[in-house]
Amino acid sequence: MSAASAALFVTGAATLSLRMWAVPLTVITAAGALLPPLAPTLRAVWSQLMPDKQHLQSVHALDSTVEELTFIVAPLLGTAGMSLTSPPWTLVAGAALLPLAALGLSRLLHALPAAETERASGSNSATGQGPIIRSPVGQGIVVPIITLGLCAGGLNVIIPQATAGFSGVTSSGYSFAAFSLGGLAGGLLYGRRTWKDSLRLRYTVSTLALGAGALVLAACATSPWVILAAFCVGLPMTPLFVIAYLLVDERIHPSRHAEANAWLGSGYNLGSAAGAALGGQLIDATGPRTTAVALAAVTALAALLSHRLPDESSQTTARDRTRDNASLEP
Repeated sequence: MSAASAALFVTGAATLSLRMWAVPLTVITAAGALLPPLAPTLRAVWSQLMPDKQHLQSVHALDSTVEELTFIVAPLLGTAGMSLTSPPWTLVAGAALLPLAALGLSRLLHALPAAETERASGSNSATGQGPIIRSPVGQGIVVPIITLGLCAGGLNVIIPQATAGFSGVTSSGYSFAAFSLGGLAGGLLYGRRTWKDSLRLRYTVSTLALGAGALVLAACATSPWVILAAFCVGLPMTPLFVIAYLLVDERIHPSRHAEANAWLGSGYNLGSAAGAALGGQLIDATGPRTTAVALAAVTALAALLSHRLPDESSQTTARDRTRDNASLEP
């Protein structure tokens, strides 16, 4: 998949100069569709590499923080690459990293002990055999991440509209950087602390914090303070992802961890696309403040859904019993 995706990205780069813009758009869309699930696969094996829960929280926090850091560094590197070379060559350079990443992950997967995956195969799955998103557990985990995507997508249209009124659209980049910096700071703060509250409560509080950030955005949507509001919206972003990954490890059968983590990534992307599209329509009709308030309202509903996650005690007991029985087998 990585080789095919990289080849399509290179093909798309070669067609960027064509007048028919639909050609590179179609090719690059196909390249994106073939992107291998590197991040979900890696996060599915963290629980094997880090069996201690505190270490697992730390590594997920580090993982998500590094990912957030790429959203700060990659645009800067892309801008530098286009300035020094050209957009097609910058796209080719990025595509060349895909096979290297896939080879590195493949080596890691081959180094893992196969018995670890089989050991937990007898535990009861909270999601059954159907699609994860149809189960109460799956919805409680995925919907807040979809809402996070909605807020991020909404920011993509709220920030330019807001900055156009007092400093020009070109200054939007500072607010977008503040959003990513908020996620970076939130991930570092969350990962360094030892938490005693349940994951469900932490997830609900983090989702409510996202809604509070949207309300701050509504209050500052027409002033230079929008940069601070973007930082506030970004603060709970990385903790939300970290807790979601930990909930997958706690509530979802090990054989379906990659699927569940893929739902988290896809849910964020779908929410971001919908937030930008619907947010643009709402801004055109009502303005940025009303749009931010609408995002806060949707976030409150997502917090309610996460708070209604089933109690994990029975699932944990079943999983521990299965692991204990497995450890007694010769």
